[in-house]
Amino acid sequence: MHQISQLQPPQIDVISIQSQVVYGSVGNGIAYRTLLKKGLEALQVPSVLFGCPPYYGAPSGGVISAEWFSGFLEDLLTRGVMLRTRAVIVGYLGDVRQCHILENWLQRVRTLNPQIKIYIDPVMGDYGEGIYVDERIVGCYRSPFLTLANGLTPNGFELEQLCGHPLLSREQTQRAAGALLNDTTEWVLVTSAPGVAENDDEVGLLLVSRHEVQSYTHPKIQSKVKGTGDMFTALLVSHLLQGKNLNEAIVTASGEVCDVLAEAEHFGWEEIGSLRALK
Repeated sequence: MHQISQLQPPQIDVISIQSQVVYGSVGNGIAYRTLLKKGLEALQVPSVLFGCPPYYGAPSGGVISAEWFSGFLEDLLTRGVMLRTRAVIVGYLGDVRQCHILENWLQRVRTLNPQIKIYIDPVMGDYGEGIYVDERIVGCYRSPFLTLANGLTPNGFELEQLCGHPLLSREQTQRAAGALLNDTTEWVLVTSAPGVAENDDEVGLLLVSRHEVQSYTHPKIQSKVKGTGDMFTALLVSHLLQGKNLNEAIVTASGEVCDVLAEAEHFGWEEIGSLRALK
């Protein structure tokens, strides 16, 4: 590692490492805007850079090369930024090399700054869409990489990929999430959690931590926009950094996602536009 700069960098609340788009509300396209809206100092590191999300068709752009990706992260260490950063969010990754680069980098960051919190959203796919990342990334998430996280936010489909079998009940979901806990990973919050919602008009979440198991539901908003998981994780981390306990952060973030989706549905937006619904 290069010598750390002697200049004093300002404190950064969150480094958000995930996909980036010129147009669209996925990855950092929504997470970064959300963090700023919540009054946090945030930086974004792209894993991919596209003109728009791939669901519009083949976009311009591509995966950030391993050389560039590792260089971006190394620069944050060299400038001394990570000594004063409070949290890292990891979302969509472009290829398996980025997993390996991140594993090494996160270990170094935690050695330099033991108080930092690491939150990983193991983005792999979703119900109805299947796996939409390189299969090798799925394998990487099944490796010790995830044990670096203080908190994990997989959706139900992603948790199935991690445990290797379908989840058909709340009890199965709880066991699969509980298996991801370790000395570092304090909690797993499963979104769209199997066996939690009692009807098709609800979305269920299941929190499994060292000390409790708690389920939550919120209304299902019939909006077609993407990126709600990326926004939810950014909101959750925002509330935790602002001093809310985990239960309060989950309830508040869930309600805010619903408010933003309701606004998008009201105006017929194809992407999340204004974040006026966030207080």
